[in-house]
Amino acid sequence: MLKSFFTKLFIVFPFLASSAFADPMVWHATDGHRQFTILGSIHVGTQDMYPLPEIFLNHWQAADGLIVEANILDTKMPSFTFNPPLTHSLLSESDTLKLNKIAKQLKLKPNDLAYAPPWYSVMSIQLALAYNLGLQADLGIDYILLERAANQSMPIHQLESVAKQLDMMKKLPKNGLDMLLETINDWDEVDDQLDCLIAAWQDGDKEKLESLFAASSYSDETDFMLIDQRNINWVEQLNDTQKYPAGNYMLVVGAFHLIGPQGLPSLLKEEGFSVQLLTQSGQSQCEW
Repeated sequence: MLKSFFTKLFIVFPFLASSAFADPMVWHATDGHRQFTILGSIHVGTQDMYPLPEIFLNHWQAADGLIVEANILDTKMPSFTFNPPLTHSLLSESDTLKLNKIAKQLKLKPNDLAYAPPWYSVMSIQLALAYNLGLQADLGIDYILLERAANQSMPIHQLESVAKQLDMMKKLPKNGLDMLLETINDWDEVDDQLDCLIAAWQDGDKEKLESLFAASSYSDETDFMLIDQRNINWVEQLNDTQKYPAGNYMLVVGAFHLIGPQGLPSLLKEEGFSVQLLTQSGQSQCEW
């Protein structure tokens, strides 16, 4: 979700030159009966992102199901209302001026951002930025693979519903104010950060991705809710042999859910899975 958005969701930018011998990271986890082939997702994208790593596509041929964060092909979006506190009541005068400047740049209505909760204001900014940069939701990895699975009548499993994701956003501290403040205050650095993120993702540069993840963290409580808590819940589900019986599964989640000691590969290893990186890591030359 959101930590997978922007400097997380938008791990998608026009590709930089990268090593021909490196691929986005693909992990493999098995307990002897179940196999999970794991790819970090980018939720919006361009044609330049494809084809996906060959080893991932090879495993796809024998897959018994696709597992995603949420099935975004489901058109039944839950309705929701904006609960206070709203953005206009939380920002200082100087931060409000910065937000209005961003809104003007992205051709958004300032009042639409001001009278929404901060987390929704962030999502509006990020989606508008993506579209302005020519990125498309229907070229995001989740969407492409969900469509492929549906066309092949492959079973689709979701780790959480969109309704559950929205409910989580509503429970963020001060409605996600720290995310909005980071977006506002780091706005001038967005281009360099995104260029570096996409280069690191494409090169499978594990160390660079880890350093970028650490540098773009929110408050401890927000990070726990957006990443750690969800990863723990997902691993519990993946460990359930009734929910996921013997078979081969393709697992696609936001790329930053795979990073660090609380990432899915590390947590699965703690649960007794044999985990290995299938792709060759590269080294990005970017700095931010």
